[in-house]
Amino acid sequence: MRKKIETPDPFKILVVDDEEIVRCTVEMFLDHLGCSAVCVKDGLAGISELQKSGYGAVIVDIRMPGLSGLNFLARSKEIRPDIPVILISGHGTDQTRIEAQEAGAFAFLAKPFRLDTIRQIIETIRSNQAAASQNAPTEMPP
Repeated sequence: MRKKIETPDPFKILVVDDEEIVRCTVEMFLDHLGCSAVCVKDGLAGISELQKSGYGAVIVDIRMPGLSGLNFLARSKEIRPDIPVILISGHGTDQTRIEAQEAGAFAFLAKPFRLDTIRQIIETIRSNQAAASQNAPTEMPP
């Protein structure tokens, strides 16, 4: 792995996966990137956590007990339509990928995925958000 990137204000990412090994691996990698990861083990806990402010992105598994990743994505769009959601799945098919894209997922990754792919996606999200904030209209003082 490369040297840990230090940032003054860590990019906060919500990780939702029922597999502890996936949560821990992704959390350690995001920490290495200088991000702040909050991990939960199911979709309902993820929705509850998402209602708190400050998340820049979400990484969520598609197949979980209770609330599936696709249902999580739909609910997340009601709560925070602007937040990029990355769907991951160990059972991904072309049809699943199409459903994810049609539902508004920012990206879809089949497990096992390369951590470098996560890094590239997070960099793209951060770059897009930085560009959007620079292009956001500023309000004139009264």
